Formats: sequence, structure tokens, C-alpha cells
Amino acid sequence: MVDWMTQAPTKICIYPGCDRPAVPPHPLGGPQPSFCELEEHNALSAHLERRRLEREPQRTEPNEEDE
Repeated sequence: MVDWMTQAPTKICIYPGCDRPAVPPHPLGGPQPSFCELEEHNALSAHLERRRLEREPQRTEPNEEDE
């Protein structure tokens, strides 16, 4: 029987738009990485993607009243 109170919540990749689980911590110790196993999901590419998303114009759904 597993005690749900002792299980750590699954950490999710912090790359914008990614919902994959982050890779597990190294067995010899250290903090859990913040990104999933995809090679292109790393600190630099996440930073560049966040900047790209900031520059992209906000898309809003048109209201039915506007049509």
C-alpha cells in the first residue's frame, strides 16, 4: 500500500506550453531538473520562446456581437 501523503507531486516541464513530466532527479542526488527529456526543452530555448510569445500579438476570439 502506498501512502499518498508521502509521494511528491509530479513536477511538470517549465518549457512554455509543455505539459510533459520533468525528468526525475539523478539517483546520486541533486535537485530535480525543471525540463522534460526533450533535448530542445532547455533554459535557453525556454527563455527565447517566452520572449517570442511576449512579442506575438495577443489573439482574442471575436465576439458574436461583433459579427
